[in-house]
Amino acid sequence: MVRDIVEMTITNELNPTVRKRLAEIVQLLQVYARLAELEIAAGERPGVGDVVLPEDTPKKVRGWTEGEGAKISEREELSEAMRTREHDAWALKAVGE
Repeated sequence: MVRDIVEMTITNELNPTVRKRLAEIVQLLQVYARLAELEIAAGERPGVGDVVLPEDTPKKVRGWTEGEGAKISEREELSEAMRTREHDAWALKAVGE
């Protein structure tokens, strides 16, 4: 999964918003790994499952990324359609908030 994400990032296949979210996830995983290292260094033995992520994590991340990408595409298409018809896309965004 990491190789796929790296490849998609290098080839610029990821939407910037999705890339930002994935960067946040990576930071959280780094903190998680560092905490596990500190616990081990302090003499605590991690329990089974304390350090390992659930097996379905890659599947969940892929599903989330695809969903986020679809949402972004839909918003971009709507904004483009509104601009072509000379409507104010910002007014629609303000109503949605």
